[in-house]
Amino acid sequence: MFFKIKFILITILILISNVALSNENIAYVDMDLIMNSSKVGKLIAAKLSEEHKSNINYFKKKEDELMSKEKKLIAQQNIIDKSELEKQLNALQIEANEYRQEKNKRINDLSEKKLKATKKLLESINPILSEYADKNSISILMQKKDIVIGKASLDKTDEILKIIDKKINKINLN
Repeated sequence: MFFKIKFILITILILISNVALSNENIAYVDMDLIMNSSKVGKLIAAKLSEEHKSNINYFKKKEDELMSKEKKLIAQQNIIDKSELEKQLNALQIEANEYRQEKNKRINDLSEKKLKATKKLLESINPILSEYADKNSISILMQKKDIVIGKASLDKTDEILKIIDKKINKINLN
């Protein structure tokens, strides 16, 4: 009997001592919002968008040129010699292949530039986040997308966004 009471008391004490009383200060930020809404983030997005539009215009112009050459060749197929027609068709196919390769290269270059710009921006933001966490005694700073439910008072996105806008003016994309 004494053993049972002793066992129950020890079990209760162990269960009570496992209650988590955390003194850790936790906050979260919306990194997507910071990346897209900060002044430097908007600048990067505008430059990349401008380059994308330039590429689209260039591609459209090249496609129109290729289509007009093809139509011209089709219109001349009854007039010119068969060997000359094949020669011109081969030249047109080579030009079309070069266009496709150039298009893929430009698309890949733009994607790579976007990744590099995002990486540079994150590298610039990380010291600011560390400094903010140190100043405000924040032990854990999490991304908002990883949070299921959290108090709105723990969201530090707006404060950090203001600091980033003050400290980072531009990032070189080259």
